[in-house]
Amino acid sequence: MPFDEVIFGAGIYSPREAARLVGGSAQEVLRWTRGSGPTDPLWKAHYQFLDDTTELSFVDLIEVRVVKALRRSGISLQAIRFALDLAENRFGVSRPLATRSFKLLGGDILMDAIENDGEFVSLSKKNPGQKVFAEIVKQSLNDLEYENDYVARWRPTTAQHVVIDPARLFGTPMIDAFGVSTQTIYREFLEFQDARYLSKIYEIPIRYINDAVKFEQRLDAAQELNG
Repeated sequence: MPFDEVIFGAGIYSPREAARLVGGSAQEVLRWTRGSGPTDPLWKAHYQFLDDTTELSFVDLIEVRVVKALRRSGISLQAIRFALDLAENRFGVSRPLATRSFKLLGGDILMDAIENDGEFVSLSKKNPGQKVFAEIVKQSLNDLEYENDYVARWRPTTAQHVVIDPARLFGTPMIDAFGVSTQTIYREFLEFQDARYLSKIYEIPIRYINDAVKFEQRLDAAQELNG
C-alpha cells in the first residue's frame, strides 16, 4: 500500500511533535510506542511496520496522552499494560485508550489493574477508589470528539479556536474555521511580532490569531518545564 494511503486521515507526528502536544518527552513516546531494549511497547504504533520511521498516528497521539496522564498520577507502566489487556478483552478492540468506551469505563478497568500491581504508588494518603481513577481518565479525554466509538478529533481546552483533526492537514493543530496551521501563524508571529499584521495578511480576525499564538506559547512553556 502506498505511504500516502497509509497516512490519509490518520495523522502523522514525530515523537518530538507528539511529546510537545502531550507535555512529555520524545524518549517516553518512543519507549511506549516502539519499546526499549528488552521491553515491549505498550501497543504497536500505526506506522511500526515501517522500519525506517518512528512517526505516530493521531490514535497513537491520543493513547500517548492518556498514558502520560496516568503516569503523572503515579500509575505504573505495569498496571497500564495490564489495564490495556483488560480493556482489549472487555471492549473487543485493539486500541482501547482511544475509544469512548474507555472514557466511560476506564475507571473500573484501572481499579482492576491497580489491584494486580504490587508496585502502585497511592494517589493520596487515603486509599484511592474508582471515582479517583474515573476522574483521571475523564481529565485526559475531556476535550475529544468521537465517531463510531473511536476518537475523531481533539479540541484543546486551552484554545477556543484550535482543533487537531487527522482528516485535515495530516493532524497538524490548526485554526478550525480557517484551516491554517497554528505553527505557521506562530512562526510568523515570532518573526514580525505583530498580530494585527498577521490578521490582515491572512484575513483572519485577530482573536483567532491571538488564540493560535497563545496555544503554541503554552506548548513551548510546557515543553520547557518537561526539560
